[in-house]
Parts: sequence; C-alpha cells; structure tokens
Amino acid sequence: MNKLDDLLTIPTACLIVLLAVVTILVRRLVEDIWPTLSSKTPVTVMQRIWENFILPALPAFMGLLFCVIVPPTLFPYPAVAAQTRVSLALYGFSLGWFSSGGYRYIVSVLKKKWNIDPPETPPPPDPAVPVPPTQRNV
Repeated sequence: MNKLDDLLTIPTACLIVLLAVVTILVRRLVEDIWPTLSSKTPVTVMQRIWENFILPALPAFMGLLFCVIVPPTLFPYPAVAAQTRVSLALYGFSLGWFSSGGYRYIVSVLKKKWNIDPPETPPPPDPAVPVPPTQRNV
C-alpha cells in the first residue's frame, strides 16, 4: 500500500464529514445568537469577515484541535499521521481544510435530500409584495 491509500480511509472520511456537519451547526448557532452575521441582513464588515474568513477556516482549526486533543489510542489515525504531534496537527488541519471545501456541497445535499435550508440561503421574496422599480431586473 502506498501513503495515499493509508490516508484515504473510512475514519478519515468520517472525520471530514463530521467537521462539515459541526461547522453547519456552529454556523446556525452563531447566526441565531448574532443575527447581524446572517446573510439575511444588510452586509456589514463583520458579516464579510464571518463568511469569507472565519467560516472557511473553522473546519481546519476544529480538525487541528481534534487531532491534537484526541490521542491515537482513541481514533484510528493513519500510521503516517500518528508519528508526531506536529504530523497529527497537520493531518487534522488538512482534513478540516478539505472539509471546508466540501462544506457547500454537503449543505446542498442536506437541502436537496431532507429539505433543510442552508444558513446562507435568503428567504424567497414574497410574491404579494410589489418590487420597487429600482430593484427590478431590466
């Protein structure tokens, strides 16, 4: 077996999915506590920082924390990653980074399969309310 086969295991895939799901839950919790961070409100500087920096980086740092806190005796890390604490930290960070890339995909699958609205989707416009002429698509 080569090194890539050692890294691409079922526990690795489960950890990637777990990081994406926890990110969705953290996003919902934070946006319920601070509604100004939600995309349903006018854009602010903090909302841009939240959506463009914190949310993409959150799974990477959660993966790093997971791999630093959980010892190799409790999680089946690949042999390549379980050699030193630094390799575990890099493994967790990179898994979280890949999870961040798949975050939008997982949210769209959840929405399509179970009709769960992702947090970044604004509510549809009310057809009974007329749209002002300045906001119409011409």
